[in-house]
Amino acid sequence: MTPIMPLLIKFLTKMYRSVSCKTLVMLITFCGIFFSINLHASERPKVGVVLGGGGAKGAAHIGVLRALEEMQIPVDYIAGTSMGAYIGGLYATGMSADEIEAFLTTVDWQDGYKDRVERSERRIRDKQKEDRFQINTDVGFELWQIKVPKGFVQGQNMARILRETSGGIAAQSSFDNLPIPYRAMATDIENLTSVELKSGDLVQAMQASMSIPAILPPMELDGKLLVDGGITNNLPVSVVKAMGADIVIAVDLSNEFKKRDELQTYFAVMDQLTDFMIHKNTTQQIGLLSDADILIQPDVKGISTTDMGKMGEASDIGYRSTLSYQSQLAKLGNAVDFQQYVDKKTRQRRKLERVDELYIDEIQLVNHSNFSDRVLLNHLNLKKGEDLDTEKLEQGVRNLYALDRFERVDYQIVKQDDKNVVQVDVQEKSWGPNYLDLRFALEDDFTNNTRYSLGMALNVTGLSEAGAEWRTELEFGSDKRASTELYLPFIDEQELFGLIGVEYRLDNRNALLFTNTELPDENTVDPSRFETYTFDASVGWQPTLWQALNLGYRYIYGTSELKTLPSNIGDSKRRSQEGYARYSYDTLDNIDLPTQGNFLVAEFAISSDKQEVNIGSLLQGEEIATSFDLVWTGAYTLGRHTFMGKAEYGRINSESPFPLEPKELGGFLNLSGAPKGVIAAKNKIFSAAIYRYRIMDNDFGLFQSPVYVGGSLEWGGVYNNSHFELSEIPTYYAGSIFSGISTPIGPLIFAYGRTEQNYSSFYVQFGSKF
Repeated sequence: MTPIMPLLIKFLTKMYRSVSCKTLVMLITFCGIFFSINLHASERPKVGVVLGGGGAKGAAHIGVLRALEEMQIPVDYIAGTSMGAYIGGLYATGMSADEIEAFLTTVDWQDGYKDRVERSERRIRDKQKEDRFQINTDVGFELWQIKVPKGFVQGQNMARILRETSGGIAAQSSFDNLPIPYRAMATDIENLTSVELKSGDLVQAMQASMSIPAILPPMELDGKLLVDGGITNNLPVSVVKAMGADIVIAVDLSNEFKKRDELQTYFAVMDQLTDFMIHKNTTQQIGLLSDADILIQPDVKGISTTDMGKMGEASDIGYRSTLSYQSQLAKLGNAVDFQQYVDKKTRQRRKLERVDELYIDEIQLVNHSNFSDRVLLNHLNLKKGEDLDTEKLEQGVRNLYALDRFERVDYQIVKQDDKNVVQVDVQEKSWGPNYLDLRFALEDDFTNNTRYSLGMALNVTGLSEAGAEWRTELEFGSDKRASTELYLPFIDEQELFGLIGVEYRLDNRNALLFTNTELPDENTVDPSRFETYTFDASVGWQPTLWQALNLGYRYIYGTSELKTLPSNIGDSKRRSQEGYARYSYDTLDNIDLPTQGNFLVAEFAISSDKQEVNIGSLLQGEEIATSFDLVWTGAYTLGRHTFMGKAEYGRINSESPFPLEPKELGGFLNLSGAPKGVIAAKNKIFSAAIYRYRIMDNDFGLFQSPVYVGGSLEWGGVYNNSHFELSEIPTYYAGSIFSGISTPIGPLIFAYGRTEQNYSSFYVQFGSKF
């Protein structure tokens, strides 16, 4: 007899003395129904759901959960591994199967396997360096020790996706406090033991369970290095039983092993290895199921772990598979029980503390980097004593990660002494602090201009708490180049900085015998050798990541030699000292094949120039000259159509008939069809309209290599007389058609160009630009 029964009997006795028999019968009937319902609820078996791992195949779990909802089966406990841990975690927060599917099928999962912040969000200086040395090797070194990352990617974007889709729930003292008690399974990579995650930050627990070795690095939680739980417990039946489940519904997505003829791709081989790893422990867990338990094995053989585009199909398969067990599952469903379960889950979901509903009492920074705390906090742009804005917090994390010096930037919200504390964990790259980048470039017009370049850049970081760096670049090929530069931030915000560098260049290229403003009837260029030494020092102001203003001093000493003329005729020497101001603005998402953004550089310089030219006798000159250059590129994309514009203007105010840096035209997308640098003078004007159509995406999972076709219309000219009106400038029209493919080391482009004077040329370009 329950404790309330004596009180009820006493109450009924009093009622008997004061009410009619009819009323008493109604009361007894009502109480009987009430107690039968509650007795039934207390007696119904507790149902635990187990969701196994499977990558994209894991979307089948959504279909299973949807079918259980339709059958009105309450889920009292849930546990999962890898993708099962993710879907189970979302379900445990009170989401419905439909809500989870809406997230799962619309999320860009490929973005989760790309850690580098988009080019448009990176610092101006980093863009300039990386556009030239476009092959980011992720190879580091310290003294003589070579280092590499722990994973193909570091999981920064994956963590962001998990945070966005999980609803920003604050850290939990126990996952039993969620609307549905929850467990995620991971593997301690140090000793290959199974780890049950039952408290803490939900996102970190899910990500630890999903950290596929060699693809994602281990997650460090509570002193343990954790990777994908499928290695040790892919189907945690034992865990759900220990939580208190009377009946277990286990969903196993493991496949039969592939035959030889099915192992034709990298991803097929990876799937096979995954199946081998999880087969033994999955079989052991299935052996723990009793006759009352239900094992659902959706037939997802035709879907690989990386087929993110087939998640909708996997969900449908899971749904249909569950319906085939309807006769066994029907006994677990009850309309009254299910409604009570839904109501309780809804109440608990409302009680969950969420990140963007909290007030920040304190910010704690866990700094595992060479940067000072002040530098990191300035980039995060967080303040205590205000309501937490999730969007602002995520943007601060992205701004910090955009420095490209960190392995991970994570955060969680925890309770400490009834205070809401934002804990930000900053991990510097474990394969640093010095890094190697490579360069490859090839350009050929199949006439008189073939150029190639191989190079490497060594970047030494962490020279100061503000982020000072020393970068050295070496290039070999048709041209030679060596440079070294010291970057010195002056303040914690890194808005003010100094640059000091020296550069040596040896260029072998075709040069004009004289400045030529008109397209000649025949080729009038000769092979020449240019050797230049440059010292450059400047101070810069970078108010945002995408714009900068530099004021600097530059000293140049150079010589040139015409290889085909006797007695050193045409040889020259130059010395130039100049002060300059340069403004840069750059939001392009790609420097070679942009789809959106703008690029603008404007530079004004005043210089003291000395020059010696051998024209049979030595001609010497010294003067004060000024120059101005403006370069703009813009891109806009609508669907598969990309529209680009280019404009350039250059002007030199100098009395010398031989300008030190003449403005040139000629080459692909620079008066296409004409030889590179075929016309040159003191002044230049040029514009181009470019159209590009993406005909194929070439989606390889971890990266894409889109294929494009397009064309251009170009117009421009050069001139020496600065007093010319626009109508007096000798200008020319040109155009091109091209096809290209984006590759991990830069675009490969085949093109044909032609001018109105019937100059024409075929082009091939691969890699970085010259």
